[in-house]
Formats: sequence, C-alpha cells, structure tokens
Amino acid sequence: MEFSFDESEESFGLPTSNNPGTCPLFPLSDLILFPGQVIPLHVFEPRYREMTRDLLDSSGELILGTVLGEDRKRLGDVAPVQPVAGLGRIQRYQALEDGRFLIVVLGERRVLIEPVDRGKSYPEAHHQPIEETDLLIPDNDLENLQSVLKEIEGQIELPEGTSPVQLVDLLIMISKISPQDKYDIFQTTSVSDRLEKILDFH
Repeated sequence: MEFSFDESEESFGLPTSNNPGTCPLFPLSDLILFPGQVIPLHVFEPRYREMTRDLLDSSGELILGTVLGEDRKRLGDVAPVQPVAGLGRIQRYQALEDGRFLIVVLGERRVLIEPVDRGKSYPEAHHQPIEETDLLIPDNDLENLQSVLKEIEGQIELPEGTSPVQLVDLLIMISKISPQDKYDIFQTTSVSDRLEKILDFH
C-alpha cells in the first residue's frame, strides 16, 4: 500500500511500555507487524475510524492482528486473529475531511494476545510481552544471513548498530514466502530457530 501525506499531517505517538496491558486490536488479512517495521494504513471502516480517534486521544498504542486462511472471509465481522501479534503505535497520521484516516504504525515488539470484549465498537485485546531466546547467532550463520540479504536486496544500507536479531526479522519480512509460513517463523521465540527456518527457504 502506498499513499502520501500532505502538509496537514501530524506526528504522534509515545513509546510503548514493556508491561502487559489492553489496547485496540486491528485485525488485518495476511499482515504481520514486525518490531521496527513501519506500515502505512488507510482507515475507512466506521468502527476503526472510532478506534483511531480514541487512539489519538490516548497513547496511540495498538495491536495489528494477523488473520490467515479461511478466517480472512470474516474480516467484515471480527475475524479470529493469530495469538502472537505485533504491538505498535501510531507514528504519524492525517485526518481526512470525510472522516477517514491515513496512519503510519511503527512496530515495537512481539506480544501474546487474548481478545477481550469491553463493549467498544472495535476489537480489543490483552497483551503480554514475549521473551525472545537464543539471541546470540554464530558467526557462520550470521555470514549466511548477510549473504542472503545481499542476494535479495543488493547492497543494503543499514543504520549503525543494527543488531543480528533485526537482520533476521528483516530477512523474514522481505522473503517471498506465504503469509502462513511467514507467520509460523514470526511467532518463533528462539531467534536462532527463526534464522534456521527462514534460511531453509533460501
């Protein structure tokens, strides 16, 4: 999805906390929000317009829930979402004259979620942080990772201090695999296992 903001756009968003909590849940077909990923969204459905207005009056923190397979046919209702999701926050937004919104969401981290009904017109979910394991990647695996990234993207210019964990997520994001396969790797808590799984596709 591509769109541009005009001069009326506004910046927004506060850092999310590492504590469990409850916030709006935005179910989206085949979409996965990775930590550090920036995703533009067009909000047009009335209940999600209300959600966005509420977010702009609060912390801007929301969950982008992944809807896969046959569940995508139920997006008009409240489609079942996968249990591991991306917690993020609105970074920029533009309110359009007809009530729609253009928003940019910045992914913060993976969370385990449980949908909850608190009487809102839009879905909400409890979330708790997921502790990642096996963060240290052997040098030879790291070299393989960097080699595959260069094959796909050419010479990648990454910000100074980019961690191996971020490189693993980057490879998962840009790999041309099915949404189900991508989600299966995304939800893996072990970073080394995550790398092994995505390298198997290359």
